[in-house]
Amino acid sequence: PKVEPEVQQRSSSGAMATMVSVTAILLLIVSEFAYYRTVDVVYEYSVDVDMSRGLNLTLDITVAMPCQHLGADYIDVAGKSSDAMQWFIPEDAHFELAPNQVEWVQRVAAVREQEGAHGLDSLQRFLHGGMRDPMPDAEPPLLGAKTACRLHGTMPTNKVTANFHITAGRSIHHLRGHSHMAGTVPAEAVNFSHRIDHLSFSEEHAGAHTLDGDVKISDSHHTMYQYFLKVVPTATQRLDQTRPFRSNQYSVMEQTRNIEPVFGASGMPGIFVKYELEPVSVSVKERRRSFAQFLISLCAIVGGIFATSGMLHQLLSGAVAPEKPSLEIPASPK
Repeated sequence: PKVEPEVQQRSSSGAMATMVSVTAILLLIVSEFAYYRTVDVVYEYSVDVDMSRGLNLTLDITVAMPCQHLGADYIDVAGKSSDAMQWFIPEDAHFELAPNQVEWVQRVAAVREQEGAHGLDSLQRFLHGGMRDPMPDAEPPLLGAKTACRLHGTMPTNKVTANFHITAGRSIHHLRGHSHMAGTVPAEAVNFSHRIDHLSFSEEHAGAHTLDGDVKISDSHHTMYQYFLKVVPTATQRLDQTRPFRSNQYSVMEQTRNIEPVFGASGMPGIFVKYELEPVSVSVKERRRSFAQFLISLCAIVGGIFATSGMLHQLLSGAVAPEKPSLEIPASPK
């Protein structure tokens, strides 16, 4: 009910408490509205039990060797061994890059440097990043003979630990695996300098993956490049997406070895990609608070401020209130 003016008592302490209360309420309402408009990124970790989820190896690599001298193979711990050349398209190419292609590599490298070149890919990029454009055609066109080989395509694989490698010469597959026919390739033709334009285990080319734009140059004919990958099943979902985008991010460790026979090293020249799957999956979602939560927070703010201001007013009025004079009652005459 409305308080009548004749019973109201105005004071400086009451005015001060009112000003402080109104200012606090306005500031907290603005802050609460800003928080309501922000989007929270929620990370969830769980054991990966989705065995039906496929794993596709998408590759776009250029090796400084003619296509006729290259072979690609896949073998996993389940015993599957296959000729990977049936999945990848070989094309004669230039290993050198045109100016516009160099700019593309530099842009990809800048993204990798910003997010951590050899760490687990930033999952927030997959929330906000768009589709990555492939390497453009050379402008102006490169002249001269095409002495390199570009392999690109997508290969379906088992969801187990596996080894994918590119070596000199084609392979012969048998019951125990496969055998490399490296002796049919001239030693002077072997050069595994390479450029990885794209390597992922995802269906879509979103963002720049860890090894995109990686370039390795070697003057030796006996260089062995090894990449050890840890693949993590991931799922990201923005507010405007009805279903999550499933991908497989990876971290990588690299090793380069010179296996010339005079040094007694074992192995063979080539590019070896060995990957293992982590048993833990990561889910990243965008989430915003509901409007009901926003209203409840506003009610809590207003009610709390008014209750606090009432107590503050009582304290201030008690501290500054003047002392009232005592009234003396005259004695009655006898």
